[in-house]
Amino acid sequence: MKMIKKAKDVLKRLFHILGRTDMLVLPGQLAFFFVLATVPTITLIAYGASLFNVSIDFISNFILKAFGSDIAALIVPMFDDLHVSWSLLIPLLVALYAASGGASSIIVTSNQLLHFENSSFLKRKIKGLIMTLILIALIVFLLLVPAFGDKFIEMIEYVNMNQTVTNTIVFIINLSKGPVSWLVIFFLIKIIYTIAPDRRLPSSYTTKGSLFTTFGFVIVTYIYSFYVNKVAHYDLVYGGLAHFVVLMIWFYLIAYIVTIGIAINAEDLESRKKLEE
Repeated sequence: MKMIKKAKDVLKRLFHILGRTDMLVLPGQLAFFFVLATVPTITLIAYGASLFNVSIDFISNFILKAFGSDIAALIVPMFDDLHVSWSLLIPLLVALYAASGGASSIIVTSNQLLHFENSSFLKRKIKGLIMTLILIALIVFLLLVPAFGDKFIEMIEYVNMNQTVTNTIVFIINLSKGPVSWLVIFFLIKIIYTIAPDRRLPSSYTTKGSLFTTFGFVIVTYIYSFYVNKVAHYDLVYGGLAHFVVLMIWFYLIAYIVTIGIAINAEDLESRKKLEE
């Protein structure tokens, strides 16, 4: 009976969270800023590739194999015109500033749900830039390991690279699969949820939301990976835009799960306060 009652309480709280006004606004905002973050992400990948002497052609081929020709046609031209130099610093900072609007939305929403006052605009923007870099790292990790880790390994083994470096990269990706990748995702999400509010929030207060978000990320990412690798009928509906539509849906689901995680943390904080009273 206690288990049934507990399950009912969990479902009741979940429906209450889904009914919040924030759930109608923030996911769409976050998904939009995730798309904006593709520009600084591509730039950072190009810088990283240059450090390891990885050609732009390798990255372009990976995008083609992982996402299909439709998305590759949109992204690959960015690499073709991308020359790694200090002249990219200003455009990169502008792109990061624009993309940081998503992190700023997370900060404001966290403050609203936790009943914290917002800090100054400058402080929020600086923290938003830091959170944006963490979010970019998280999305890149989701795509390179849980979603397309096998494809990345297949390609990198055929690259003319130092064998020791190749073996190290392959080892790290293989090691990062499964439970290890879940721990990495959980760690990055927990950092985001902990630093987002403008008042100090104990890390333990973000555990439930972080666990839910990690579980949600893993599920929707593996579903997205399964579609891209196995399913071939979706393009009958959307034609050449099929892969792009599914990628946008993945972005939106990721954003929706992030928002639910914030709300779960807020609900947990309210429950703890009531118990203390």
